[in-house]
Amino acid sequence: MEGVPGRLPRLAAAAASLWVLASVATVPAAFAAGPGGQSPRIALLDAGAAAGRASSRLELLALRRIFSTIGVPADVLSDARRLSDYKVVFTAGELVNTTVTPDLSNGLFDFVEGGGTLVSAGEVGNLLYPLFGLTRQVPGRKRYRLGFVTSDPVTAFMDHPNERTISLGNGAGHFFDDVIWSHGGSLAPGASALGTFEDGSVGFSRFPFGRGKAYLLGISYVNSVLLPQIGGSYNAERQYVNGVEPSADVVMLILKAVCAEAVSPLVSLSTVPYARPAGLVLSHDVDAQSSFLDSLKFADLEAKYNAKSTFFITTKYFTDESDIGYFSVPENLAAVRELRRRGWDVGSHTVSHLTKLAGAPEGDPGVTRKTYDPPAHLTVWGEARVSKELLDREIPGPRTIAYRSGDLAFPRALIRVLEGCGYSLDSTYSSNAVLTAFPYFAFEDQDLVSKESSVLEIPVTFDDSQGYLTPANAAAVAGGWLDVIGTIARYGGLPVLLVHPSDTRTKTYKLQAQELIMKAVAGQGGWMGDLSTAGRFWRSRAAVRFTAEAGAGGSLVIRVDARGEELDPAIGFEVAGAVSSLSVIDGQGKKLPYTVVSRSGKLYAGRES
Repeated sequence: MEGVPGRLPRLAAAAASLWVLASVATVPAAFAAGPGGQSPRIALLDAGAAAGRASSRLELLALRRIFSTIGVPADVLSDARRLSDYKVVFTAGELVNTTVTPDLSNGLFDFVEGGGTLVSAGEVGNLLYPLFGLTRQVPGRKRYRLGFVTSDPVTAFMDHPNERTISLGNGAGHFFDDVIWSHGGSLAPGASALGTFEDGSVGFSRFPFGRGKAYLLGISYVNSVLLPQIGGSYNAERQYVNGVEPSADVVMLILKAVCAEAVSPLVSLSTVPYARPAGLVLSHDVDAQSSFLDSLKFADLEAKYNAKSTFFITTKYFTDESDIGYFSVPENLAAVRELRRRGWDVGSHTVSHLTKLAGAPEGDPGVTRKTYDPPAHLTVWGEARVSKELLDREIPGPRTIAYRSGDLAFPRALIRVLEGCGYSLDSTYSSNAVLTAFPYFAFEDQDLVSKESSVLEIPVTFDDSQGYLTPANAAAVAGGWLDVIGTIARYGGLPVLLVHPSDTRTKTYKLQAQELIMKAVAGQGGWMGDLSTAGRFWRSRAAVRFTAEAGAGGSLVIRVDARGEELDPAIGFEVAGAVSSLSVIDGQGKKLPYTVVSRSGKLYAGRES
């Protein structure tokens, strides 16, 4: 391997004792200073740009998405000379000998030696082995699992077996010989193996160097988090729906745990509306003649718990071998109008509800109800645009912004088409298939060279269909769902429940199962709501900027840069670390009415819903 000049040791600047969390998540920004002077912060280092080469764009994008998801502000850096300003640095991009310059290498060594915490992912060159406590690192694509120890502070959150061992591909069977790239290491004395691949090589490690420490994850953020979001997980899910598959979430949560270990107290945005202890998004697919009128029964149930749901309506207007054109039936239209009149959310569930949509052509963006003939020529544009046209025309109220494909079919161009039609939310992907229980902004196409879209994907966690939920097993299924909700709630995910209103004309088992879920979540003080409300919260959350200032006696002040009346009231905060008092101040210096509660050793600040 081509080498670079050796490291030139220098003394790093000592970190100040008082901390202030930086306010801007994407660019360096000014920040407040306290009695202890400038405080340590968190940075994302673009390794490519810092070496004077092309930006490590995709890996940096993955890191930025991770930090937006976990709600921890971080500066983005392209200059290794500024590392000493920070307490924790996460590098984006490979650190191989041929791309790491002497200045970058020296900067990384000095940063850790001076007391900083460094976190890198993927491949590193052997000239940096001493920094990470490595003796060897071997690339490969045949490692399918990464198991973690749970005795360390940064992995102690792992309660579920699928958290303690994450899947890198071939979740429910052997579908691929080669999956994502991984780099298995051998460690030098003094290094700790926190995660191990099934071949015995180390996939996550920590090494004390000088006064600091360096962590190394053997999988990149692009491969472990970003690629699954476009359906590229190599079938890593161990169960398609109705289970826990947090393989991407675990990577994100490890990074958050590293921050919490190094920066205390650590302030982050709550991932659940109103900082509640659990969240649950309620939804229904109305895709059968018998589903329309019975949707009102589910609305009645949800009203009992002061919650609303999203009803995804299939706008089928033609008769074929499967069913009649049920959207044209007057009593069905009246039922949907009544749902909207009561304030329930209405979304599109396509025109035809056909599985073959996944392979259908895009079609004509100018298609209308008058020109669209699904039995003769099914298209992605036709299913998305015409269903929205019919709902917006026939159902009074807000324009349709939420979409879910029939049978969760996901054509390659779906997100680009949805954006072109005016949708802002999609709930077609299974959360297990994308390995996350968090919403995220989807890419326009199912590849990483396409652009990020404005469409927010809120993936489905539970699905009652295809005989999964029956009168005989309703209580058992509800219990299983609650177990999953409990697991996801521990790390703040937003699970989505899908219950079809069909088979409820003379039966009540689906209503009973949903009520068991709702009663339990309500009893825990959880938040329940529709997809559009969850989407507004997550979109608002992505735009929030704040600082956190530690004061005398352990007090903490969180300052948001918006006026109180402009701040989404669902925005809340999580604080890990010792704090005696907590207040939230808006951009005009006004104290906001936040209530602070303690749960599981952390403080949560939320407003009343």
